[in-house]
Amino acid sequence: MTSRTATVTWTAANARRTARQGLVSPGGGTPAEVVAALPAAHAQVLSAAELSVGLRATDLTRTDVRGALWKDRTLVKTFGPRGTVHLLPMAELPLWTGALSALPTGRNPFAKDARMTPEQVETVLAAIGDALTGAELTADELSDAVVERAGALSLIH
Repeated sequence: MTSRTATVTWTAANARRTARQGLVSPGGGTPAEVVAALPAAHAQVLSAAELSVGLRATDLTRTDVRGALWKDRTLVKTFGPRGTVHLLPMAELPLWTGALSALPTGRNPFAKDARMTPEQVETVLAAIGDALTGAELTADELSDAVVERAGALSLIH
């Protein structure tokens, strides 16, 4: 029995990746199906995620992506790979949650001076809970409400 091995070049690997992710020839599908093929869409800036998903499908608009996220709930915006905000397919959220929870903790990518103390974290969490009790707030309104309740905490300690 003889064994044959194939050599994969960078060019071939990149060509396969771009084709599988719908960048060579955009296909069809729902926003969740497109995101699942990526397997996540970077969404630190939502408009960038909308563009990323829209480029990979022939008939999707940013309204479709927003509908999948906020109305249909087939996408979820959360911390994903690399600890940054991504769109993930809602159907795959348990898989991602399990995988991401297996990452080592204790590594914090932020400088020490950019972190809150445990006491500051508790103060902010209490302020968030208080602000959201019986209220529906935008992110900006929540931010203002937390500062109002917790004060402008110094993050440098």
